[in-house]
Amino acid sequence: MRKLFILVMAAIIGITCLSACENKGNENNVVENNSETIAPETTTVSSEDENIVESETIATETSSENNDLPTESNIINYRDLSKLNYNADRAELEVEIIIDGSYPPYIFDGLQPYFDKTGATMLPMTHFNELFKGDISYEIDNDKVTITKNVLDVITVVSITADSNILIRDEKEIIIDTTPIQKDGTIYIPLEFVGHALSYDIYWYAMDEEVGFFQYTSVYVYQWNENEDSSSSGFRYSYTISGDYTVDVSKIKSNTFSDFDNIRKVLAKLPAGAEVLTTKLYRIKGYEVPYLSFENIVNEIDNMGLKSRSNDYCLDEISPIIKDLDGSTNRWYSLELMALDEEAIYDSKGHIYRYTYFMAYENQIVVRIEINDDGTADVYYKVSKGFALGNGGGISKSETAKLSEKETQEFLSLLSKVNYWDMPKEIDRFLWGGHNVVVEGVKGETYHMVNRSAPEGRDPVYDLEKYFRSLIEEKFSE
Repeated sequence: MRKLFILVMAAIIGITCLSACENKGNENNVVENNSETIAPETTTVSSEDENIVESETIATETSSENNDLPTESNIINYRDLSKLNYNADRAELEVEIIIDGSYPPYIFDGLQPYFDKTGATMLPMTHFNELFKGDISYEIDNDKVTITKNVLDVITVVSITADSNILIRDEKEIIIDTTPIQKDGTIYIPLEFVGHALSYDIYWYAMDEEVGFFQYTSVYVYQWNENEDSSSSGFRYSYTISGDYTVDVSKIKSNTFSDFDNIRKVLAKLPAGAEVLTTKLYRIKGYEVPYLSFENIVNEIDNMGLKSRSNDYCLDEISPIIKDLDGSTNRWYSLELMALDEEAIYDSKGHIYRYTYFMAYENQIVVRIEINDDGTADVYYKVSKGFALGNGGGISKSETAKLSEKETQEFLSLLSKVNYWDMPKEIDRFLWGGHNVVVEGVKGETYHMVNRSAPEGRDPVYDLEKYFRSLIEEKFSE
């Protein structure tokens, strides 16, 4: 359940997978609009089928002047700290592996996987077929292992040799920070490096000190809407073959279909149980793909006997609007605020307060109070048109009101009473399924914000939320 919780939250706020809507330097992920990459590597492939779209790049292959080898710095692309955070002190300890999120940990007979001195998970080849499923095979020639994966005639070949830190994928050499070892009558391979090279997902669950192993995705399906008014005539579909999850908009749209039947014919060629990831491409405003339309596709793929997963991806650049929040939370909050035409206030020179109510899959609410020089205040109230993350949003209600000098002073007195400017920005409390509240303030060059999950009575932020809720009821229409 803890892993499920982590994965669900990652989907909501864009940690890892899958909803990365910003330009940043890092599944999981680098995001650059119009040529967006969301994974450390993708597979270079070839095919005679003109309808097959192929992934083209491998981020860990960095050209050098002499031999086209990657630099040592590229090791971090495989040992991404958000995925793998091993401790070398675990060397030689046996490893518990969770396959496709199914508990309990898998039980291996005989030889056991273990951590080597670098912290890598070493898997005996005698257990290779127990983990690596799909159209995949291997050969062992003395101290060399060659693995071949075939997805719809798109071939990936990975080879690795005992006592060598060079992994070869599709004739490209990749430096890794450990080496396979030959012992116990077999070869032990570094699971995460070989797995990532073959586009399998491997994660390190630090809480329980377990390794998570997930099967590769055979086909990536995309749905989006070309019409700003969100009419269904704008629905478009595309797909790419295997590789790691990469959103290259120009490549996706070069293989566009207006009828899902074209995608259906491709998926029908996959073996039963093959994994398909369907991604909804969306924008902050307009160009919506209705939830039911997207879910119908996901369910249809599942009913074809395939393993269907879903994701969403924002095509717009998301600039951070709230200061002093971590990247993943700020991405979510900023996306919702941008959909409400709100801007950052931390660089304002005025006297402003903003209350924002964030709730997954509900309408978001903003109340912004701007204090005037005459002691009165202007109040701006906005309600979103749904949940922008994953769907695209907009404004369903926008109203303004005035606070008298007395009303403004009452509000400022409340801020003083609850000691707003000295409140901790965040506290260690999370309520699953609850709403989030952010109260920002700027006065002159001083900015402060507090972020709370469903504030309760003993938290003074609760008093501020009560005030803003009462203000909405008093000043604005239902």
